[in-house]
Amino acid sequence: MAYDTVITGARVIDPESGTDEILHLGIENGVIAALSRNSLSGKNEIDGQGLILAPGFIDIHTHEDTTEGEKAGFRIPRQTAACALRTGNTIILGGNCGGSNYPISGYLGAVKKASLPINCPTLIGNITLRKQIGVGNYDAASPARIARLKDLAAAALDEGAAGISFGLQYAPGTGFDELLALAHVAAEKNKFFAVHIRYDTPLKAVLALEEVIAAAKISGASLQISHLAANVYGKDSSGNRNILIAADMIQAARQGGADITADLYPYDTWATGIKSAVFDHGFDGFNFNAGDLEILSGERAGQYCTQELFEQLRSIEEDTSVACHNAIPMEDMETAYTLGFTCVASDAVISVGGGHIKGHPRSSSSPVRFLREFVREKKLFPLLEGIRKLTLVPAQRLRLEKKGRIREGCDADLVLFDFKSITDRAGFGVDICALPPEGIKYVFISGKDLFSY
Repeated sequence: MAYDTVITGARVIDPESGTDEILHLGIENGVIAALSRNSLSGKNEIDGQGLILAPGFIDIHTHEDTTEGEKAGFRIPRQTAACALRTGNTIILGGNCGGSNYPISGYLGAVKKASLPINCPTLIGNITLRKQIGVGNYDAASPARIARLKDLAAAALDEGAAGISFGLQYAPGTGFDELLALAHVAAEKNKFFAVHIRYDTPLKAVLALEEVIAAAKISGASLQISHLAANVYGKDSSGNRNILIAADMIQAARQGGADITADLYPYDTWATGIKSAVFDHGFDGFNFNAGDLEILSGERAGQYCTQELFEQLRSIEEDTSVACHNAIPMEDMETAYTLGFTCVASDAVISVGGGHIKGHPRSSSSPVRFLREFVREKKLFPLLEGIRKLTLVPAQRLRLEKKGRIREGCDADLVLFDFKSITDRAGFGVDICALPPEGIKYVFISGKDLFSY
């Protein structure tokens, strides 16, 4: 039999079965049809010798970007999707940290019409739902309004949202009663909830984590903790490392039956809006100050802040995206990645404006940077485990039975790469933030070669 496509002689790594050997793979009608130690015949044959063949990477934490010329009324992740494809991603999940498009049915329709190169599902954000019923970020929702939020969330999940996201730090008025009520909705619909926790300063991080773990345990809903080491880092008042405390807390909850996983991006630099509640108390408790803020959007993109400029940008109507350098201790990031329940994400948001691309390099490089720095160079764990964090862990969270795996019958979402040379090239700065990585040779989605180098 001649398959549609055959990839010959690649080192096939499947994190579910533990397969790690030289094999030939046949693709037929967008599905993995054969895995064999013997040669296969194909109408299109690709030489995989010396390369790694893995499931397509899945980025469980991204944000929609605004693309010039969009007329659908929705923020379509066109630039984010293009960057993600070149770094090996076949799925990116938007709508994180409480902010999403609305309504979900309209957004998913617009995404389908936009013919994006990769799959772009979304969460429904609690902050977005609050805006629909006139609840401000600093306002507590009344019981009646919480009931309305539950109805809106349930409808969004029925329309196709993958889960519910929360940005507790961005909407401080969100009480535990609201969080728990919507977590119950996620549980009832067999979906999950993802949370950007309430505090990210070292003295409050564990308290914030306790809140979301409690919501998961009480509601029975699956929980995704967003960008773990970006929020839980440093030491508590007794000098204990918060990430180790967090690891013990999450492991104990998991052993007690709670379904909890977490993601994090492989950079020590945050990115956020300068007007967000993150900076309501200035830089108190953070590892950085105004001089560490690099402007990522607007006319001043590429400049660093001063205290005066920080205050000026906080006061204008339009929000400005900034990179917060030196935000996360590297040892905390490394520890977080070694935890079995963590996966790799990008927290990506990147935009096109005035003929330039602006944003954080994590939008263009996160999987590759992770493989280069934490797997190949630092050797925190074997390549099989690194690929599991890029594929199977997020696929299981999204309940995608035919993604994140290499076995017969699964979708042929695959990435073929050179582990010896894989390198991230994107940096901080206008346009260079979108430089493609080296080492990604092919990316297949449903058997179609959508990217080749």
